[in-house]
Amino acid sequence: MSMKPEAKQLLSRTIRSLHDDLIPQLTRETQRLYQLRIAAADARLDEAHNRKRARLEAYLAEEVRASKGKRARSADDFLRDIVKQAASTLVNRLIVLRVLEAGQRRRNLVLSGGQESPDYITFAQLAPPLTDVSDDESRGYEFLLGLVFEELSVDLPGLFGPAGIADLIVAPWPILRKVIEALNQPGLESCWTDDMTLGWVYQYWNDPDREALDAKLNARGKLEGHEIASKTQMFTERYMVDWLLQNSLGPLWLAICKKNSWTPAVVANGTLANLDARRANSAASASAARCR
Repeated sequence: MSMKPEAKQLLSRTIRSLHDDLIPQLTRETQRLYQLRIAAADARLDEAHNRKRARLEAYLAEEVRASKGKRARSADDFLRDIVKQAASTLVNRLIVLRVLEAGQRRRNLVLSGGQESPDYITFAQLAPPLTDVSDDESRGYEFLLGLVFEELSVDLPGLFGPAGIADLIVAPWPILRKVIEALNQPGLESCWTDDMTLGWVYQYWNDPDREALDAKLNARGKLEGHEIASKTQMFTERYMVDWLLQNSLGPLWLAICKKNSWTPAVVANGTLANLDARRANSAASASAARCR
């Protein structure tokens, strides 16, 4: 099913809102979790968080050293990059899972409906010790979602597998719940069965960065190397891809077929003949309209 126009508009607003909210929220949460504004000796972190903080600070220090001699960037700049990567990964994981569930490529529904989903309810009934943990605000939902991500990482390691340094950025349950609720808005239902949704999500997520770069260029600023991708990478709709192929590789392939006395599939199945007939009808209709 294709995405409805109103659903597309809602998707744009939703993704932009998630972008604008998640990045500062996760930045604050990371600073709180690892006490980054306090010296490590005074932070009083447990051993696990101490190790993670040390790894994060070592990474940031290395990136700062590597940026010397170019346009110098601070540790806060690189932390923001990591947070943006973590936020993007989280949103994309949840959206891909939502698409898989809507397309019935996963029989178990966990994201669709959130804590009201059939499989979370079943999970809570079968494993009450995992849903009654006093310090788990999600009542086991995060644990179940993590199991789903681990399962998907077998076939989709690029998205659901380890994310490197971004794995140190953790979304607490209140933030994660808001993202899940945003993706479960009824008005977005037609988005999850449209195969162009992931492309539009990519576009909408990067729009704020692209707009900021446009403003920078308009003020006669110069793009830095790490900003070029945000400015130039945009989602290309299928009709444009089809048009480009049909007017570049398409004629080349037809010429190769003609030279070798091959019959291309578009000739054998009547596609080209149908297109010629449609073009003739369109031209006749346009001519008749001009004569009225």
